[in-house]
Amino acid sequence: MSAPWFPEDGGGGARRAFAAITPGLLTAGGIIIAAIYLFPVYWMVISALKPNPELFASIPTLYPHAPTLAAFRWIFERENVGLYLQNSAIISFSVTALTLLLATGAAYALARARTFWTAAMVVGIMAVQVLPPPLLVTPMFVIFRQIGLVNTQLAVILATTTKVLPFAIIMLRTSFAQIPVELEDAARVDGCPRFIAFFRITLPLARTGYIVVSSLVFLLAYGEFVYPLSLVNRKELQPGPVGLYSFVGADFADWSDALAFATVFVIPVIVLYMFLQRRIVSGLTAGALK
Repeated sequence: MSAPWFPEDGGGGARRAFAAITPGLLTAGGIIIAAIYLFPVYWMVISALKPNPELFASIPTLYPHAPTLAAFRWIFERENVGLYLQNSAIISFSVTALTLLLATGAAYALARARTFWTAAMVVGIMAVQVLPPPLLVTPMFVIFRQIGLVNTQLAVILATTTKVLPFAIIMLRTSFAQIPVELEDAARVDGCPRFIAFFRITLPLARTGYIVVSSLVFLLAYGEFVYPLSLVNRKELQPGPVGLYSFVGADFADWSDALAFATVFVIPVIVLYMFLQRRIVSGLTAGALK
């Protein structure tokens, strides 16, 4: 019995037409969603390029009619943005290195020792992951003050590491679990110690997972705000998010400089994602299909 809508060909022509149109519709939908998602970033950049009269005009403009770099020059010359970016880089790279060092052993052990207790530990790690930083910052402040680490970048590095470490363990555990243990067993049969087999076989095979985890941990540490604000009050040690916060107060807001600062601060994130987007996507979807 033919389809009631297209009795001539049983609806086959409609299906072929719909199949031909679908990729275009999906592409158009993706472009629209991406444009909506990226519009705030676009607005931030063009607003940073606008002079103050145009920035605060009653009728906003979609692009700067008289673009200027005055705000960018001001934040680099007077607001010492370079120091904020340097502090953010130091904290982010240190957190990434320390997190990968600590997460590797834990993730490998949880991936290889598959027992009831390891499953319970994974659940516990995931439960710790959901605890918000404002809940933990007070006891951390007390601990760091007692050991003399308040107003140091080391306190921020350690605190941020505790925040991202559960996430890194769960992600790396998935990467190690996808590597057949038989490869390590074969190397051990040939006389290779477990430690050497791990470094020569397992780690190279898990490099995609490491790229994904290191990238996401770096981004999380780069944008961390609560711990630096609470543990460091020396301006010369504060990272970018805290420096950006100083442009907006209860009674004032320097929007021109704040937007320029935000534009400069977000550039490393965009560059990192552009270089690693394929790796990040492939790593996040690894194991989804068998």
